[in-house]
Amino acid sequence: MMEIKPLDAPFGCAVYGLDVAAGVDAATCKALHEALYQHRVMVIKDQTCDEAAYLTFGRQWGAPIPHVIDSSRMAGFPDMMEVGNTTLRGKDDDLKRNSAAFWHTDQAYDADPATATMLFARIIPDVGGETRVIDMKAAYDGLDEVMKQRIDTLNAMHLYGATSGKDGEAPTAALTDAQAKEVPPTLHPLVRTHTVTGERALYGVAGTAFGIEGWDAAEGEALIAELKAHCVQDKYIYEHKYKVGEIAMWDTQMTLHSAKHIGAPNGPGTERLLWRISVRGKPAVFQ
Repeated sequence: MMEIKPLDAPFGCAVYGLDVAAGVDAATCKALHEALYQHRVMVIKDQTCDEAAYLTFGRQWGAPIPHVIDSSRMAGFPDMMEVGNTTLRGKDDDLKRNSAAFWHTDQAYDADPATATMLFARIIPDVGGETRVIDMKAAYDGLDEVMKQRIDTLNAMHLYGATSGKDGEAPTAALTDAQAKEVPPTLHPLVRTHTVTGERALYGVAGTAFGIEGWDAAEGEALIAELKAHCVQDKYIYEHKYKVGEIAMWDTQMTLHSAKHIGAPNGPGTERLLWRISVRGKPAVFQ
């Protein structure tokens, strides 16, 4: 029988007794969605599914998003990515190993951004390889009323790689001209309403946001920096240490996340490999 328990952390929950490979029925799927939306992060324990079963599960959360960097797509499963430091398919340089080692939310650079991301842990290093996640609803609730009123109707401008290498964050790989045409600059509200729950939270104030619509560039950057500094306080952060067989998920509408920097693999105990799926759109169980 499936059991959902809060993590020993500021937020998040763990799921026990679920076999994703066997398939997830509609009632169970809805319970999982509700748990994720309540807790922001969900860790499904002890899974053994293959690529096809994992992707089937991913599609229950929305439409999988093939990454704009097409060379990062998994061979045979282009809706998925391999994330980590293994040498599979050339993923052995620092930029690719640490392509998510900065605060961001997935596909905020897209007009139709991700609504959830999941990572299935296949190989985990003895030390390092964690993911940090920020509860952006809690961060929004922690703002004073003056700031809430100030930002309530503002839109932020987003662009892939806009903050690459800035503010102490890791650089991201540059897009080709063809890839960049797929993701032109776009706008998202600074305070976004969740498409299922209707909750409001700060959205995408790090990673791709580079200005405020209608504002002077310097003033817009200053506001975004102020909001990011507020969000990255320890009280809003959960750091997840993976175990092989876990599927860790987060609600990308209500979180920021960042991988911790990891070095090149050097034998057993130093390798990291996860299968990533990001999805968009309202899940079928809520349509």
